[in-house]
Amino acid sequence: MLTSTITRKGQLTLPVRLRRELEIKPSDKVVFIKRKDKIYIEKLATIDDLFGSLSNPKVKPLSIAEMKRSVEKGMFSKNDIA
Repeated sequence: MLTSTITRKGQLTLPVRLRRELEIKPSDKVVFIKRKDKIYIEKLATIDDLFGSLSNPKVKPLSIAEMKRSVEKGMFSKNDIA
């Protein structure tokens, strides 16, 4: 079991072992999740962490020329373009 002490300012230090296991580096963000009488800590994902997570290898991305042709054909309504 790992322990940490809360300072007068309400701060706590995550033990080195946890920081290594969760790959938490200085300036990373963490999320505190309270469930009943327990608190869980998770590393907050960054944009870099999420890069590629939504990619679908079955869908071929459109080229700039294909995007322009789609716009010219009116495939998007005025409501779709902010």
